[in-house]
Amino acid sequence: MSDLAERLGRLPQGQRSRLLRQMRGQMSAGGGGRTALTRLDHGSRARTSFQQEQMWFVDRLGGGRTRNNIALSVRLRGPLDPAALRESVDAVVRRHQVLHSRLIEVDGLPWQEPVPGYVVGVRQTDLSGGDDPERELAELTAADAAAPFDLAAGPPIRARLVRLSDDEHVLLWVVHHVVWDPGSTRVFAEELTSGYEAAVAGREHDLPGLPVEYADFAAWQRERLDAERSAALAESWRRILAGSRATEVMSDFPRTPETRGEGKGLSLSLDAETLGRLSATAEAAGTTVFTTLLAAFNALLRHWTRSEDVVVGTASASRPHPDLERLIGCFVSMITLRTEVTDDLTFLELVGRTSSTVMDAFAHSELPFEQVVEAVRPPRDPLRHPLFQIEFTSLGRWGAHRAEAGGVEFCIEQKHDGAAKFDMSFLAGESDGLELSLEYNTSLYRYGTAAGLLEAFQRVLRQVAEDPQVRVGDLSLVEEPGASRHARELSRGGPVDEAAWTATLDRLFRERARARPGAVAVRSGDAVVDYGTLDRWSDAVADGLRARGARRDEPVAVLLGRGPAAVAGVLGVLKAGAAYLPVDPAAPAERVATILADASVRLALVPGGSGGPGGGDGTGGAGPDSAGVLPGHVAAVPVPGPPAGGTPSASPASPVCEPGDLAYVLYTSGSSGVPKGVMVEHRSVAHFSRAIAADYEITESDRVLHFAPLTFDVSVFEIFTTLLAGAELVVAGDEERRDPELLTALMRRTGVTVAELPPALMPLLDQRRLPDLRLVSVGGEAFPGGLVAEWTAGERRFVNGYGPTEATVAVTLMNCVGSYDRNPPIGRPMAGHQAFVLDERLRPVPPGVPGELCVAGPGVARGYLGRPELTAERFVDNPYADGEATARLYRTGDLARWLPGGNLDFLGRTDRQLKLRGFRIEPGEVEAVLTRQPGVEQAVVTVVAGADGERVLVGYAVGTADAEAVRRGAAALLPGYMVPVVVTLDELPLTPHGKVDLTALPVPADQAGPEGTAPRDAVEEKIARGIVAPLLGREQVDVEGDFFALGGSSLQATTVVSRVRGHFGVDIALADFFSRPTVAGLAALVRDAQRDAAAQQDRLLSVFDRIEQMSDEEAAEMLRSLRAGGDAS
Repeated sequence: MSDLAERLGRLPQGQRSRLLRQMRGQMSAGGGGRTALTRLDHGSRARTSFQQEQMWFVDRLGGGRTRNNIALSVRLRGPLDPAALRESVDAVVRRHQVLHSRLIEVDGLPWQEPVPGYVVGVRQTDLSGGDDPERELAELTAADAAAPFDLAAGPPIRARLVRLSDDEHVLLWVVHHVVWDPGSTRVFAEELTSGYEAAVAGREHDLPGLPVEYADFAAWQRERLDAERSAALAESWRRILAGSRATEVMSDFPRTPETRGEGKGLSLSLDAETLGRLSATAEAAGTTVFTTLLAAFNALLRHWTRSEDVVVGTASASRPHPDLERLIGCFVSMITLRTEVTDDLTFLELVGRTSSTVMDAFAHSELPFEQVVEAVRPPRDPLRHPLFQIEFTSLGRWGAHRAEAGGVEFCIEQKHDGAAKFDMSFLAGESDGLELSLEYNTSLYRYGTAAGLLEAFQRVLRQVAEDPQVRVGDLSLVEEPGASRHARELSRGGPVDEAAWTATLDRLFRERARARPGAVAVRSGDAVVDYGTLDRWSDAVADGLRARGARRDEPVAVLLGRGPAAVAGVLGVLKAGAAYLPVDPAAPAERVATILADASVRLALVPGGSGGPGGGDGTGGAGPDSAGVLPGHVAAVPVPGPPAGGTPSASPASPVCEPGDLAYVLYTSGSSGVPKGVMVEHRSVAHFSRAIAADYEITESDRVLHFAPLTFDVSVFEIFTTLLAGAELVVAGDEERRDPELLTALMRRTGVTVAELPPALMPLLDQRRLPDLRLVSVGGEAFPGGLVAEWTAGERRFVNGYGPTEATVAVTLMNCVGSYDRNPPIGRPMAGHQAFVLDERLRPVPPGVPGELCVAGPGVARGYLGRPELTAERFVDNPYADGEATARLYRTGDLARWLPGGNLDFLGRTDRQLKLRGFRIEPGEVEAVLTRQPGVEQAVVTVVAGADGERVLVGYAVGTADAEAVRRGAAALLPGYMVPVVVTLDELPLTPHGKVDLTALPVPADQAGPEGTAPRDAVEEKIARGIVAPLLGREQVDVEGDFFALGGSSLQATTVVSRVRGHFGVDIALADFFSRPTVAGLAALVRDAQRDAAAQQDRLLSVFDRIEQMSDEEAAEMLRSLRAGGDAS
């Protein structure tokens, strides 16, 4: 790992002096003199170093199963003297106290305790007679390297001498990182070879005595970091890392409590010429090769993660005193490096910025990592490393340690121990060229993802070596022209349906109605409307609109409740040549007025109130006051009642609509504070309806549920796919939409076969009571993968669809089968469509890399009504078009990535747009409404997780306003799903870059869970008042309060668990406390352990009773069974 002295040596004189001045200033910040490092008498045990303390804690958190081993292979060629080798190994262990000490726990803290007379005991294995000794050696090495140590049982070292032939042996040396670092390998190599030389020659190993032991370093380290200096360093780290989030590479597998630390390694080489160019760049920037490599790595992560705030960790193994140079032990410090990486920077400028990051971090590196964590207090997650998830470390000169001693050639190199310390660790070393190594957690990442990331890093390094002035945004992670070929091959969904693409909805519906006029078209409550009636009814609506002057392409508002009248109204608008614009009559009057004004609406369909299925029975109207919400310039056009029986209306003399005419305008949330209208044409809806009907195999015998409101684009699927296929549309009334039991009864009674349902509703329905439901689909939001297994009983299909309103309901479909441990993929593009994962410059990104999901095809909307600038921004020319239907590309603003199987994985938003319970919400629109409220100066809107895990829309308002008054004012202007919980603040927290620090925003009080909860039983009482409160220096603590939020640290958590174990006499895992770090959670663990212990005692007593009742013969038989390994029971 990185050595500070080596880095300082490589810095130009000016920068080296500046960094040393900074570090000396930090060292003298406490006001006292420099503490002397001397040999001390520690008695029978001594405190550990901060480095050991952190590693011990990680080991305890993993229940002793966490592997943090370092494995060395010492290949020995020549006539080996095994006894001399054992003597030299023992001499090294005797010389360094840390190697013959164990770590014991005292009141929750680790202490070093030397083991008198400890001898390693080198095991011997002979593989010389095997068929493949090298393969057997590799297996043996992996097994030895992977086996964990019990740090309390004895010194964490083991050795094995493997014989391959008379003149070739291998010494396997495995130690725990808690007593070792890379610098220790250098010391070990020198002392092992010189000791062997002396032992073979039969003389004493004459080495100068060590001035200090590792325990002296640990004491010195603690003494010199006094309270004043520690506080100053902590404040610096709070400044450096304020508002930061650990940069993560999106995992392939979910991170769960079962996620293990298994790791694998990959490596590749860059040639000497590339290394030379990078060295020249470093020299030009006045910095080191390490910093230059780190800058390139930061650029890679900027592209791969789409984050400008890159936070990684690095390891420094510097020995901070000359007397420590010959000492074996752990001197590694993990340092967090945070760099702002923007696309406009040249690489040379990024090197300079990265250099400042490194110098600032190293100048404050004296504060132990755990104390940095305590100072910054990031959200604690037992499944993640605090502060960073990715390590980037330079190893300097890379290669094996080679030496000759006693006629034997020694070659010492480090082996992978099969464990991953972090999500990913990138290691860079210099030999003849540049060696790059990646260690990755196989529980989180596939091989392909790791290999792709390493190859992309290599590609970035070559680009910046070739041109140091290249801008970060111009770097490419894929080779050209392979990028465009990759985009076309992976992203095509099949041919365009030309017949549907050149059709209109009014003509397609009329053809269906004339073919089967008596078939049921719409069923709503007790009302049933056949195709012939619906055709005549919609003609009547069209006639009324034409009489009022409805024009082609003109938006006509539809303010109708759920039922056949609304369906007839929608079809009537289309037959009149206009476009329908659905408006929720229950929406706030101001929002209705805003939408109608924005669309320049002149005409609005409202209920006719004539009774029958169109009005009076409540199934087709919104009530007689629907027209009351209309502004004066909008004329209300009542929908007539259903016509009496008769023959179909005569067709117009000439077609009213063209395929490219507008079919509807749907308003979605707008970032400017005003909702925006999406314009969708006839041909887009016709193509979508035909394509999805083919995929879902919808026929005349199907009954499709109409659940979505007209203002939600799923209603387009429900209405048009059903009617254009000649199927039956089953309307769910308002009460049925609100009550899962009523909805289940409706679907069962009417025999619904196809339904799209909100994921939040599905767990409330009993799918076993829906035997006719052959296909269920979801779309618009994430959902738990477990729904798939539950809802795919029998032959039922489960489809996960994806599509923004701007692409006509859906663009991709995924047939989900089996069980998923995360949100299922969104599949592949539908027929006629393309779906691309692109970077900000519309270049394809490699599989596995998050990018913006961009779509093209017949479903792409015309644009935004009256918003030419926004239309031009989001609807662009498609560089990968393969015909007229794919000429335009819609930039969705959604994040996605390609999975290995060729399916798309939906990841969220690229911008601030939110999706909550299926609704798209632009925070800017809600913020604009909040800032219009009296007393509100600033506002920020985001989504937070409440106490029950439910996502909640929260608005943070700065000013003098009352929170409830602001919420009421917003409710008068926004639809219900956009009204936030309001929290008032004196000011918004900011990051060092001047951006709002979303991580520092408080959870709303009514979402934060109970506050100030007192102990409720004797167990909680003891833990709260007898253990936690005294440790935290408080009189009392909230038993439901987060231990870390209350001020607790990781090491204090070990003390709490240790004292709980001692008081209650139960065994509790530290990781279990981390998963629920509250007094109440700990008390629950105690009760569970006590119940388990009581049950075990009952079982033992029962066994004893049985034994007492046994005859002599039965007892003898049981004893024989036990000796044979049988089961006494």
